[in-house]
Amino acid sequence: MNLLSIAPILVFAATIFLVFKHPIVRIPFTRRHIHIDYGLAPLLGVLVLLVVGSINLDTISRGIFGSDMVTPYAIIILIITLSYICVSLDYTGLFEYVSLHFARASKGYGRRLFIYFFLLSSLLTLVTDNDIVILTMTPIIFYYSQRARVNPVPYLIAQFFAANILSMTLYIGNPANIIAADSVGVTFLEFSKWMLIPSVVAMITCLAFLVFVFWKNLPVKTEMPDVDPKLAIKNKWGAIFGTVLFITTIVLMSIPTSILRMPLWVLTSISAGIMVLFDILYYHFVGPNMAGHRSSISIIGSRMPWKTIPFVLGLFIIVEDLVSKGWTDFLASQFTPFTGNLFASVVGFMFLTSFAASFMNNHPMTIFFVRIFQSSSFNGSAVARMGSTLALIAGANFGANLTLVGALAGIMWVSILSEKGIQISFSQFSKYGVLVMPFVIFSAGLALALELMLWT
Repeated sequence: MNLLSIAPILVFAATIFLVFKHPIVRIPFTRRHIHIDYGLAPLLGVLVLLVVGSINLDTISRGIFGSDMVTPYAIIILIITLSYICVSLDYTGLFEYVSLHFARASKGYGRRLFIYFFLLSSLLTLVTDNDIVILTMTPIIFYYSQRARVNPVPYLIAQFFAANILSMTLYIGNPANIIAADSVGVTFLEFSKWMLIPSVVAMITCLAFLVFVFWKNLPVKTEMPDVDPKLAIKNKWGAIFGTVLFITTIVLMSIPTSILRMPLWVLTSISAGIMVLFDILYYHFVGPNMAGHRSSISIIGSRMPWKTIPFVLGLFIIVEDLVSKGWTDFLASQFTPFTGNLFASVVGFMFLTSFAASFMNNHPMTIFFVRIFQSSSFNGSAVARMGSTLALIAGANFGANLTLVGALAGIMWVSILSEKGIQISFSQFSKYGVLVMPFVIFSAGLALALELMLWT
């Protein structure tokens, strides 16, 4: 083992550390400062590997264009195009409108609203990205709690946990889902075929334990904010058009690509292009803010996850270097003995990847484990390989509920809460995660293992 073989693992660890810390560093010999956030950290890691000679242009090319069924550029396009449709829908006020209707349906009963918020987060996660659900519902819960004078923490934890559990139901629920599913060629419909039952089991288990944990802290009756949900809709026609377009896109994504005759990223690019064109025309010619149509488009654009592009591509390149240096082969050979028992491997890998995601973030964890399972040294059967990958998908979503660094949404979420004067510490959040999530992971793992035993 030499310096070049150790370099990628050190850079990988340093990149994850910088993503968590996101420090502001002064540029030497200048007064300027640079914020090393999750978009920049992986690029700095790639630069370091280039400087020490650990990678070359071929490694970078494989990290961008992919290998072994994983195509990073296609994954990025999928994430960005679907995100635009969802962000545009959110900008119309549709999700806030639905959320306020759920709040009014509770009629001021605090415990009923706790369950409603959990179910609403679960429902919305099925039709949009989990990050958008979390970032949309958090201000609504804050507003409700402030007006009703109740502790917002139980409601916030409920919506956060629900969004990160049901996000594993659909192929598009989380970028990690797309990365892992593509690695084994799982289609849109096949994905839900395997993940629907474990998702429902996990949802029921999580809700039951959250109710047990928070029940005594929930108010029986609260004062309901007097807000008309209709006021939340800023763009009625955009909400209608965006909903129809999104549903159409999901239906088309469920059609096999052999019939559709185009990759999914091409389909989502067309849909996003149609949404962009509608937004430009509406906000310029029709909308009430015609004079400020550019500001409306720029607001939507500013909410897009642009930094996901360098984040994911940079990590793919770093992991590609780990592959070339033999690290993934080494770990694959260590994991192979555990694939002999399907139940043990599925439940075991679900726990392993959940806890790995909780301290190294779910995106780098997913990319790293995908390459381990793709290794020729991972000698499990086809069923074991499929089971391990499906367990990885669940772990990538569950890990976000164990610590606040398990997903980028957690880091953004706690920042938003801090701005609103709500302090949820890392230890407080993890306390609830440790109390609830092991039972959720075990129940989902059991359901997935039984599916694989019965259907393969």
